[in-house]
Amino acid sequence: MSLKGKVVVVTGSSRGIGFEIAKEFSEVKKSHVIVCSRSRIESENAAKMINGTTTALEVDVTSESSVRNFIEEIVQRYGVIDVLINNSGYPYDENIWNKQLHEVTIEELWRIMDVDLMGAIRLSRAVIPIMLQQIGTKYKESKNNSSYTQHHSNNSKPEITGMVDLKNDFQESIPTERDGGVIITISSTPAISGRIGGFPYTVAKAGNISLTKCIAKEYGDKNIRAYSLALGNIATKATYEAISEKVRIEAAQEAPMKRWGKPIEVAKVAACIADNGFSFATGNTIVIDGGTVLL
Repeated sequence: MSLKGKVVVVTGSSRGIGFEIAKEFSEVKKSHVIVCSRSRIESENAAKMINGTTTALEVDVTSESSVRNFIEEIVQRYGVIDVLINNSGYPYDENIWNKQLHEVTIEELWRIMDVDLMGAIRLSRAVIPIMLQQIGTKYKESKNNSSYTQHHSNNSKPEITGMVDLKNDFQESIPTERDGGVIITISSTPAISGRIGGFPYTVAKAGNISLTKCIAKEYGDKNIRAYSLALGNIATKATYEAISEKVRIEAAQEAPMKRWGKPIEVAKVAACIADNGFSFATGNTIVIDGGTVLL
């Protein structure tokens, strides 16, 4: 498929949903995945558990300088960034997450916003200039699949006239010329439907959806695509350990499918929309919640 050999950055990928996304891109789609978190050691340990081509790095999404250095290191190594997945999220804290608007302090609100929303904004701002520069560049995978070579074509964008040969456009082959890139940001269903309590988290995730729409509108003509994934109850280890069995059962009953989602189900959707075959659906939010929130 068209994701083979592409450079994919997955933030917060040392565990949980991020790890499954990194694993899917590396093992199944044969992409070169940048596994990253705030801890290089945790990133390295996660990368070792993936049977594919990976690079383990460290990044603090709340730090402008850390994000800048992180992106510069990737570009110095590989020259390009094809896919960015904004997955980093503030860890579950019941003392903050369940508060209503009048209860939450500005400091508590910012702690979540700084990771969940501003983290995605910082990464996207840093990556978009790279994606703009690589439009129309050709790439070649090295024999050991660990380095990439850029070659600039004479024309930055191919001219399309007359009828388009859809058969050739969608054949399962590795593209020889890069488009701008893909940015996928993890959001949540409360960002769409709202909820009682959980104001900081809900507002931050709603911002993620707006970020996606703005990127799609502003950079669509440069072939930079953007999507958000609105997640329902996904059974990560961290989430399961943070709540009681009673709450788990009640949460499962909310969905028509009467169960929790699996991290691998999120990873499969992320890989699907990153593929070139999904390009015309840019700007959309894909809901993954077992049928609870229907658009």
